[in-house]
Order: sequence, then C-alpha cells, then structure tokens
Amino acid sequence: MRRSAEILHHAAESMLQRQRDRYRLWNRLAEHVSALAFTAGFTALRNAAAPVARTAESMSGVAEVLRETAVVTGDLEGYLAIMEDIADYSPSMTLMLEKLAGLALLLDFMCAREIEALCTGTSVGPVRRLQEFGDLPSEAVHQYNLMNAPPEIARIAVDNPDLRLLEVGGGNFVASIGDIDTSAAVATIVPGVGSSDPAGWHTQIDRARTVAQSTGAATVLWMGYNAPRSIPHALSGSPAGSAGADLREFHAGLARRNPDQRRVSIGYSYGSTVVGAASTGGHGLDSDAVVLVGSPGAGVLRAADMNLNSAEPRVYAVTGRADPIGFAATAFGGIHGVDPTTAPFGARVWDSGVGHSDYWNDPGFLANLRGVVAGQ
Repeated sequence: MRRSAEILHHAAESMLQRQRDRYRLWNRLAEHVSALAFTAGFTALRNAAAPVARTAESMSGVAEVLRETAVVTGDLEGYLAIMEDIADYSPSMTLMLEKLAGLALLLDFMCAREIEALCTGTSVGPVRRLQEFGDLPSEAVHQYNLMNAPPEIARIAVDNPDLRLLEVGGGNFVASIGDIDTSAAVATIVPGVGSSDPAGWHTQIDRARTVAQSTGAATVLWMGYNAPRSIPHALSGSPAGSAGADLREFHAGLARRNPDQRRVSIGYSYGSTVVGAASTGGHGLDSDAVVLVGSPGAGVLRAADMNLNSAEPRVYAVTGRADPIGFAATAFGGIHGVDPTTAPFGARVWDSGVGHSDYWNDPGFLANLRGVVAGQ
C-alpha cells in the first residue's frame, strides 16, 4: 500500500510538471503572436489540458489516502501480531481479536469509498443502510455505526456488549443479538407504540435477547422508524407506510448478504402494521414467515395479500385473551384492518392467554416462535 502510494505520488508530480512546462511554452508563444486565431487556439489548448491537471490532483489525493491507511493498517497488524503471540484464547481475547479484525476490514471499506469519491468527483456521505455496506461483516458494520452514533445510541450499545448496531440514523437504530452473517436464521422484531423512546430501549433489547436465546436465531431489533408516541398517534397509518418501505429495504439487504438464510418477521402491536405495509409494497418482503403479535391490524384484508418472497410463505397471528388490543379490530375491519386472528384473515392462529406486554415471557409463545424459526 505504501509502495502504491509512492508510485501514484511520483506519477502525479510528473504529470503536473509536464503540464506546467506546456503552459510555460504556450505562454511564451502567445507573447509573440497577436492574431485572434492563435489566441483562441492557445485558449482551447489550455482548456483541453485542464482534465490532466485534475487527474493528477486526484492521483495525489488517492496517494495520500493510501499512505494514511497504510500507517493505521500497520498499527492494527502490529496489535494483532502481539495478541496472537500471547496465544490466550480466552473469550475476552477472542472478542478483542474479532474487533481488531473488524476494524481492519472497516478501514479497507472506508479507504475504498474515499478513493472512489476522489476518482469520480462525488462526495462521500454517511453510510446509513445495511445494504450500503456491501459484504462488510456485521462486526465491522457495528464498529462504523458505533463511531457515528449519537450519544444515547452509543451508550445503549456499550451497556449491551452483545448488541451489534446494523443501522443508525435520524435518532433511530437497527441492531442484532447474534451474528446475522453466520446464523442459519434471522428473526426480526418490529416493535410498536412508544418504542422510539430511549427510556424503553433496554426493555426492547431484553425482548430481542429472549427471542435469540429461545430460538437460536440471530435476532434483529428493528427500531428504524419513528414509532407513534402514544395510542392516539397510532390511529394513523402514515408512520407504518413510510416505515414499511425501510423495513422492506433492510430485509432485501439481509437477503443479498445471505440468500439461503431463513428470515422471520415479527410484528408486535403497531409493528405488525409496519410489517403489513412492508409486505404489500415494492417487490414484497424478503421473509419466509410473518408473525403478527397483539396486532391492531396489518393493513390487509387477508394473509394471502401479504407478498412474501419465499417458496413456502407462512403467516401466523396471536392475540392474548387478556390483551385489550383485541378490541381494536374484528373479522370485518378495524383501525388498521381486520383482526389477523379471525378465521377470514387466514393466518395460522396461536392460542394465548397473556396480556399485551407479556408475550415475551410466555413459554408457549416462545415455543411456537422457535418452531417457526426452525421452519417446522
């Protein structure tokens, strides 16, 4: 990398020197020729040669990026070598090695982005969506998001070291418990009313952790939208509509990273309306199964209206007998569509006696969820 930087730097300097020599020659000629045609010709020559100077400047910029990257890469390689020589394969040492390796890959990614920007003349904006990271491992994605996260999101990640930040932006975040790159299945939880309030983030993370431990799947907590603050605000379907497009894009990114991975979308409360919106727009939702939990309606008349990109799509629904949200919809309609647990909707219905906040502590619910994630 250092050698490439030196070669580029010398090539750029050589190009600029030749350009300066040409300009001096043309200026001397122009001093002795006053005809308009010659003056116009010299002007055209200067304009034609201008891209050469810009190319040389870009080459110098790339050389500087490579030089700086080489310095940091050398430091990282030195740390990795020292730690590998220690030959201590304790969990803490393994975690540290993974983080250093993730930083190295992230450094390569950022270096490539800077070079692309210099070569194309485009500006480098922040990376916000999972699929914008390409094949970069989730650990490296987490490191990038952690460095760019606002304080309250960075703090929640530090407080929960098993959390991996996959997307950060607009005061919202998407995170996972477990490795989305290696897990055979990913379960995505979309929470509902009030979930954007930082005061409740630890509760949401605990629920995702419970699902991960119960199913063995990498579990994504999809907090990528401005959830309604209260039940009156949840009467509107607008937040679900815009959030659905973002959720659909996120799942498309998951599918591109690992096409053979099983994906399950769990829409909780108003989050089920978001999942419904995601499944009915664009090219559909890249999910093998959808679970509608304590749903006020998924915005569709029938389960068959949900477009899931899967060879064997499945839709499940559960509303506890002690859950008052059951009054929000009937078999004929409701706030956000028909009750998904009614027969006309056509979902596979689970029985439950819990209240609205208790699904995540219900062994029966978790056992059913485990079967769905396993594809049973």
